Amino acid sequence: MRANLQAVHDDDLEELLTKLNLLEKVKQGKIKCKFTQEIITLENLHSIFPEEKTIKLVCDSPEAIKLLSEYINDKNL
Repeated sequence: MRANLQAVHDDDLEELLTKLNLLEKVKQGKIKCKFTQEIITLENLHSIFPEEKTIKLVCDSPEAIKLLSEYINDKNL
């Protein structure tokens, strides 16, 4: 199985979050990391992915990145 990875440059991140209706929520500290419950900021955002008709965000802590990797492997994403 081949993974399809899409990347967003830092310069385009706010535009993407705006399109996803998440920018203001991130700026207001209203979104938490799916795996660690740490508040997501523009500075600590590592990953964005869809899950069950919602969008999940992941922070850049080593624990969250490890859990994301395990999640992707478990779900065969």
